[in-house]
Amino acid sequence: METTELIKKSLRGDETAFRILVDQYADFAYAAALKILNNEEDAKDVVQDAFLSVWKNLHGFNAGMNFSNWLYKIIINRCFDALRKKKRERVIYPDHDSWELISVAAESDPQKELSDREFGKLVGKMTEKLSAKQKIAFVLCDLEDLPREEASEIAGMNTTSLKSNLNHARRKIEKMMEKFIEHEEGRKIPESAKNN
Repeated sequence: METTELIKKSLRGDETAFRILVDQYADFAYAAALKILNNEEDAKDVVQDAFLSVWKNLHGFNAGMNFSNWLYKIIINRCFDALRKKKRERVIYPDHDSWELISVAAESDPQKELSDREFGKLVGKMTEKLSAKQKIAFVLCDLEDLPREEASEIAGMNTTSLKSNLNHARRKIEKMMEKFIEHEEGRKIPESAKNN
């Protein structure tokens, strides 16, 4: 069933139609929240809260709008709240597989696939050092690969603010990556030491 039809039925109080709508967008919503929060339980909470908000505010949805963008915006706002709360609580996030990158390598190259997965986890951990706005800008623009205008609308930032936060995020991650590489290279045993 089309999203538009499900929305119309949901507006008339059809809970079955709304459940179908939730089922259609649940994976999308969860993936978005997980990339930003890097915590499975927090992402589940955000998604549940976001869909409750959708149910309560569906009458305010503009039919000319893209539903996934509207939902994305609600998720981003809930993620902002969760990130601010976590910052206040100073919680250390556990390691999760939410940052696994899709491997462009062939299935016959498990080494490359492992490398991509580990790189994705590393980037995920590094984003924890970003401010909430920098993290949102980085996820939307660089990881979700959304056009700037769309990312700006979803994040609730003007394009100048989005660009500034994205640039700060990229610089911070680049510096962290340089330190990580230096650290890893420092751990390698020189070839001359192996022969002795």
